[in-house]
Amino acid sequence: MSRLYPRPVRGGEPGRIAFVLSGGGSLGAVQVGMLRALSEHKIHPDFLIGTSVGAVNAAWMAGRPEPGSMDELTEIWLGLRRQDVFPLSPLTSARGLLGRTNHFISNASLGAILERHIPYKQLEQAAVPVHVVVTELKSGRATILTSGPAVPALLASCAVPGVFPPVEIGRRDYVDGGVANHTPITVAIELGAQKIYVLPVGYPWLNREPTNALGMALHALARIVEQKLDAEVAANRGVADIQVMPALDLADVSPADFSHTQELIDWGYRSARRQLGSSNGHANGTVPEKAKKTLRLDPTPARAA
Repeated sequence: MSRLYPRPVRGGEPGRIAFVLSGGGSLGAVQVGMLRALSEHKIHPDFLIGTSVGAVNAAWMAGRPEPGSMDELTEIWLGLRRQDVFPLSPLTSARGLLGRTNHFISNASLGAILERHIPYKQLEQAAVPVHVVVTELKSGRATILTSGPAVPALLASCAVPGVFPPVEIGRRDYVDGGVANHTPITVAIELGAQKIYVLPVGYPWLNREPTNALGMALHALARIVEQKLDAEVAANRGVADIQVMPALDLADVSPADFSHTQELIDWGYRSARRQLGSSNGHANGTVPEKAKKTLRLDPTPARAA
């Protein structure tokens, strides 16, 4: 695994905590609820590692780790619409279909969102160290970006091949970090974490039989990622204390669908609280004020990882 912009980290310190956030498009809203629950339990990371949308959530929290910041992240997520992140353009799509370009959707809109909300320009300026996973297009190897311009790094980590364009950094092209390392637990261990909280998003489409070619491809890819995560956790249990937050697998929500954001945040918050073994909610045992809508996604203990 290669690294750009090496940044010194403190390794081997007792109790060093890492948050590892996986990718998943709009399903990343689940992680917002999980982060709130972890914060309420006074569990704070010494560093964060993220892939794709998990890198975006990690980068934002790394810049705003203070108590109460989750309210702002929640508001940002609730304001997102599909067209904000995946703006379909007939011209761009046609150029992609005709082989005139290597993507179907411009990343300009996503870049503008990141410029507006990420509270620093350079990754090394984050209040808490953040590590962004990307994939080098030519070699297919995972690369960890720990310093340098924040927005290009995040755009690269989110650059789903064929959907968004690759991002050039240091004369090399990079795409979605999930291609090479979707849930980088081993990276956290290499950086000296003794306790790791994994924040996956889950794969709702695993609960239905695929009915077309795209569905079959997504189903197979999700199974591979799921099995790799299980194997990586099992292989490293003796090296670090790894706690995997419950993954969302109860609802059929597309990674490009931003109409269920509130429900996903609620689900992540409630399920993480249960995982963390707390009977106390936000100050008084209830869901936070911004999460009081009726839930259609009701996590059960049996589903907790």
